[in-house]
Amino acid sequence: MADLCYVTPTFARDINRFALLRKSLALFSPDIPHIAIVHSEDFGVFRERFSADRNLQIIPTSSVLPRKLEAARRSLQSWRGYLTQRVAWRSGLVRPASGWKFQQISKLELITQIPYDVVVFLDSDLTLCGLMNRADYVANGRLRLLETRATSYEDYAFEISRQILIGGDLLMAADAFNYIHQAPRFLTRTAKRLKQRLEGTHRDWHRRFIAEAFPSEYNLLGYCARVLEEYDGYLVETRPPAEWMYDIKVHEDLRERLGLCRQEFGQRRFIRVQSNLSIPETEYLPVVANMIEEFAALEHAGNDRRR
Repeated sequence: MADLCYVTPTFARDINRFALLRKSLALFSPDIPHIAIVHSEDFGVFRERFSADRNLQIIPTSSVLPRKLEAARRSLQSWRGYLTQRVAWRSGLVRPASGWKFQQISKLELITQIPYDVVVFLDSDLTLCGLMNRADYVANGRLRLLETRATSYEDYAFEISRQILIGGDLLMAADAFNYIHQAPRFLTRTAKRLKQRLEGTHRDWHRRFIAEAFPSEYNLLGYCARVLEEYDGYLVETRPPAEWMYDIKVHEDLRERLGLCRQEFGQRRFIRVQSNLSIPETEYLPVVANMIEEFAALEHAGNDRRR
């Protein structure tokens, strides 16, 4: 388990959030390579803005997705694609494609192609607020897998989709788990195992994935790690998510959670301001940027004193 990288799916609308993530990686985790997979139509603007960034590789979706799937993804971004989605949702007759599903497929395809043993996913609404290195993800040669038992209807909805997508028996007793915790991490070997299972179960697994109501790439990968690989190469961590992240889910959380982060000097290591909150970027991006700069300065000063 020698090589580890970060992977972030993103697009132009989130470029300022991504810039904050990049800033935090430069401050707290500069030595781990970072791969960003971006919409092909946004590739130029990302390459121009981040061309000087160290340890960053930007990959367009056209280099990852099969040609037909990339064409379908681009069509979805057009006004015709938007109208089709609206009609499909309102009619309830079909399960429409969505950018969320294409993003999941992009991640699954990418991590079966890259030359790394471990991938750690960082969404562009995530920011590091403390030092992170390889030892924070890997212990005694095993990857720290974030896993908790299912607690919500959503968890079980993802589990049902998982059963359908990889050919499970829906009459089995439910034993559901949640792997959608920031920052999710998996062995790329597990992703290859999952892709083989999907290809062996469906004639066109991409189409079947898009047709499913609640697919989750992380749930699928977690199942493979737990059941198909019996945790080989993994070390299960079951701590509550609140212990490793300052999670801002509603607007009212913003001041309280950022205040707690400052009080604790970022000891939980991650801040997430969920992108669907519609909080103006000017309301939190500069605040978070200044705060992590202060934390980094304190870390640097502490290292100087120890020397």
